[in-house]
Amino acid sequence: MQSSGLHSQHVHVSVSVSSVSQHASALEVYEGVESVLLTCKDTSVPFDPTLVWTRHDLDPPIVHERNDAGDELRAQNQRYRRRTSMKTDSLRTGDFSLTLRNPITSDSGTYTCTITAFGNTRTLSTVDLQVKGQSEVSSTLENLTILFFIILVCPTLKLLIYTKDSTPCLDSPFNPHHYCIIMCINITRAQLL
Repeated sequence: MQSSGLHSQHVHVSVSVSSVSQHASALEVYEGVESVLLTCKDTSVPFDPTLVWTRHDLDPPIVHERNDAGDELRAQNQRYRRRTSMKTDSLRTGDFSLTLRNPITSDSGTYTCTITAFGNTRTLSTVDLQVKGQSEVSSTLENLTILFFIILVCPTLKLLIYTKDSTPCLDSPFNPHHYCIIMCINITRAQLL
């Protein structure tokens, strides 16, 4: 027999398939709110589970941990100390949602909720949290406070409000990033009459 020059090779492929029940969500809050709820729920709670919330970009990555004995916070990242909580009956009800109190901009990141029982770990949900700073809200409130103060303290003033391109602010569409120049003209009652 003549050889065709082709060689036969056997390749063994090993495929590992795991079942992942994963739900992803995104949250956006402003710094200064009292708390934010990171949602994680499951209908089937295994016997003797350990539930862990993590942020893998941190060291240590543990945000909150709970087992049948209660909260286990010895390995918790210190930036979350006294700022996280879960419902006390969470391992019975399947509501593993995490309350994060006083969120700050550095809390922005991806949070993962996993449950482990009998050596098997399942990812239940991931939450992308974006905590925005107060600067935008503060500057808008500060501008409104100044305008309110001028109107209350100076009732004899007529306010002409213009944008930086000299169009009246009151006629332009609302835009929180729109900077206005407030011009005050003193008009007394005698001048109006």
